[in-house]
Amino acid sequence: MVTSTRKRKKPEDSVLGIHKRNGIWQDGLATVMGPELLERWGIAEDAEASRVREIVLVRLNRVLDHFRKPEMPVIVWTAYNLGAGSPGEESGVVRRLERLVGQGEVERSVRTCTRRFNDVFLPAVVKSLSGGQSAITDGDLARASRWLAANIRPGAPEPAATAGGLSTAIKRLRAPMEPVLKMFLDGTVHGPADGEGVPLAAKLGTQGEWLCVFTGEGLLAAYRESAGAGWPRIGRWTGRDVVRTAAGRIFPTGILIDPSPVMGAGADATLPLPPEEIARLAREC
Repeated sequence: MVTSTRKRKKPEDSVLGIHKRNGIWQDGLATVMGPELLERWGIAEDAEASRVREIVLVRLNRVLDHFRKPEMPVIVWTAYNLGAGSPGEESGVVRRLERLVGQGEVERSVRTCTRRFNDVFLPAVVKSLSGGQSAITDGDLARASRWLAANIRPGAPEPAATAGGLSTAIKRLRAPMEPVLKMFLDGTVHGPADGEGVPLAAKLGTQGEWLCVFTGEGLLAAYRESAGAGWPRIGRWTGRDVVRTAAGRIFPTGILIDPSPVMGAGADATLPLPPEEIARLAREC
């Protein structure tokens, strides 16, 4: 029998990999962390990637709360790639900090920012692992979900409501990012409905059939007025309800979130979830 001699990394070593590559957004974050760090921070090994990020964000933020220097939050979250550029951008820590300084968002040199993160914050994170880990509440997770969905760091102005947060996230991201999708599925949307309250599908030429939904009643009203559209009813559903409806239709159907009333804008002016994405989401709902 051949036995593996590969050693499991200590949590104190694994925690130093979270900021690398594209930081908190990197693929396979749970794998980078390893089972021992996941256990230490109270994360199930089979947890969804969005839940892993939420708990990591809460744990790191609790360490950051002990620092009083005003520049620390922007340095730390830039290093972890939260609120810094695009979640899909693999720029690396140094490049992110260089851009932070170059844009004048912090009155410190790149060398100072790097030292504050590597020599001050990271040792504090490692030290925190030796103590008891306080419980994480549903409220903690909800706040972390909003920060991730809008790609903003804790302490920055938050959207006033879930609808506003999702709308902000859609405007910033041109592709379906995981936290945005989670916010959509858990939140409430409004849209055209038939006489029985079922979402109405719109045919968009050669682009097939789509269900159009809006993250706020005001957005729906503005669309209706601009487009001069009339529907039997206006429906209110969860994102999951709309996904199940789209997946259950005979014809392949996508979902457009916050479509534009501008003629010809179509799917290019919204966050489109194509039929293949709907099929994937329906399996997880």
